[in-house]
Amino acid sequence: MSFLPKTSIRVLRPLLARAGTNARQLRRLSQLSEPRPAEKHLPDVAADDSELAFLAAATLAEQDIDTSPLHHQQLITSPLLTYSTLKNRTADFPSRGLLGTSGGERVYVNTNAPSSAVICGVQGSGKSHTVSCLLECGLIPDPRVGQLPQPLSGLVLHFDTQDSGRPCEAAFLSSPTAHNGVPPQVTVLCSPGNVKRRRRVYAPLKNVRVKALSLSEKDLTADRMLVLMGYEDLDTMPLYMHTALRIIRDLGVESFSYLEFSRRIEGQDLNRSQRAMLKLRLDLLDAFVLAGGDEIESHFTAGGLVIVDLTDPFLDSLTATVLFDAVLGAFTQWQTGCGKLVVLDEAHKYLVNSDSSRLTQSVSNIIRQQRHLATRVVIATQEPTVIPPTILDLASIIICHRFSSPAWCTYLSRHVAAGSDSASWHKEVMLLATGDALVFSPAAAIGADEDGGVRLLGREHIKLRVRPRLTLDGGGSRLAVGSPASSLSHSDVEEAIVASPDFSSTIDTGIPKSASESEVVRSTLRPSHREVPARLKHLVGWLTRNGGADVPLGLDDVHTALFWVGKQAYAGMSKKQWWDTMIREAVEAGLVELIEMDGDEKVLKAHWGREKTPSGYVFR
Repeated sequence: MSFLPKTSIRVLRPLLARAGTNARQLRRLSQLSEPRPAEKHLPDVAADDSELAFLAAATLAEQDIDTSPLHHQQLITSPLLTYSTLKNRTADFPSRGLLGTSGGERVYVNTNAPSSAVICGVQGSGKSHTVSCLLECGLIPDPRVGQLPQPLSGLVLHFDTQDSGRPCEAAFLSSPTAHNGVPPQVTVLCSPGNVKRRRRVYAPLKNVRVKALSLSEKDLTADRMLVLMGYEDLDTMPLYMHTALRIIRDLGVESFSYLEFSRRIEGQDLNRSQRAMLKLRLDLLDAFVLAGGDEIESHFTAGGLVIVDLTDPFLDSLTATVLFDAVLGAFTQWQTGCGKLVVLDEAHKYLVNSDSSRLTQSVSNIIRQQRHLATRVVIATQEPTVIPPTILDLASIIICHRFSSPAWCTYLSRHVAAGSDSASWHKEVMLLATGDALVFSPAAAIGADEDGGVRLLGREHIKLRVRPRLTLDGGGSRLAVGSPASSLSHSDVEEAIVASPDFSSTIDTGIPKSASESEVVRSTLRPSHREVPARLKHLVGWLTRNGGADVPLGLDDVHTALFWVGKQAYAGMSKKQWWDTMIREAVEAGLVELIEMDGDEKVLKAHWGREKTPSGYVFR
């Protein structure tokens, strides 16, 4: 009632108190309380005209930018597009990669705009092939698979619970095929205690550098220290962790120093059991914090691929996720002008379906802020139920290769934008051929009408046939008899690489590497491909039985296993002589190849050894 004049309030109160107040009296009082005509607020005609003029100008500007019913900003950020859309709107997609075909029409991934994709399917359905094609689209500028004016920087997170002696399949991008694609530089970062073994695993691949994952003091910010120290829940945190947390807080976010942190920890009054538990966590940090080590950011480059392979018998999945989170944080905070591409390879081995997991939170936050971080995220898994609902709901693209589990179909049906008849795509996904996939992407631009309007995929899905790769495919199945014609086995990969003129066991001076300066030896041809001399059959047989055609083997292991056989086959020679002679003959016959594993650290002797040999090998 504050809008009434004071005189009206004095009159209104007694009238309302009367039981016989009628409508006529109330109307009269309301008329008395209205302001005079001179006091009424008149609209500002000039201001009203300015607002209308602004709205009219903005509408005209939008019409000039986008003549289609689809908003221009939504169009240029579409994660997928077809050729019918591209031919009418080529300028809107300056960077795109050919992913495959659907119904005879080409399907492209928009590498210019950040997006997120979840790829699932059983082993052998083509899941890893699709991931590699996405990496090719973002890292390799090749007009045969689209346009890439500015390559992205790639990061792949890989972890295997069992060290099977196989590399991460993404590393095969480093090896070209008959398509003669230009491969990117691949850097593999592994745990410091497993460097030598992983180098042997990656040795057959071209352009791959294997280095130890080291965290410099600059990489250890306060928040990453909390992750590496296992800080999760404040209520259940032990006393020694409260002590560590207090020291981290005292040091501050900006001035955090790992050396100062370690010094202050040593001065704390902790009992023996508390200090022992704290030492376990600090030992993990000390294993990865190397004095003078390279910063993680130093490995990231435009057009380059960094694979963090934490396959290690002494690392569990929980420790791997903690280290992954630290590397992922460094990658997203890396200041660069190029876009970024993150791949979680075989995510079912370390990602958990829990929003409380630190890695899950980090991935979800990156997807939510992907437009601001210029980051694309790809998650590949055999089992889609390990992907948290939060990530599935945020994903721009969901690619389903073949699987037959009804539980997986039910789980995905809650999150994919499928039509009302969801049972139809359930049946369809179970019958997919290898390399085919069902793609769900509501924002995908899949067609254009005669007026230039663009049609979105919406609640529909398309059946995609993924294109062939430019680089080597390392995901072929190993069969008991024969191998599929469409893929190569790991031993075939090695033979193809050995045949390449760039993969040589010589240095710039042309002198081959010696047995003493090489850490591994592997067979280059299957025994059936070449006649084997009689006294080399034991060597070839041992290599074949122990997987020498698939992974390099240590020279010490070969020497120990063939000690007595070598003495008999090369009777009259000393231990050193028969060993050098056998290796030299095997190399000259093309049966084995010597590989220098520590080329970055060692210097190969480019001169004759004490015992000169016609072939020029430098032996012990």
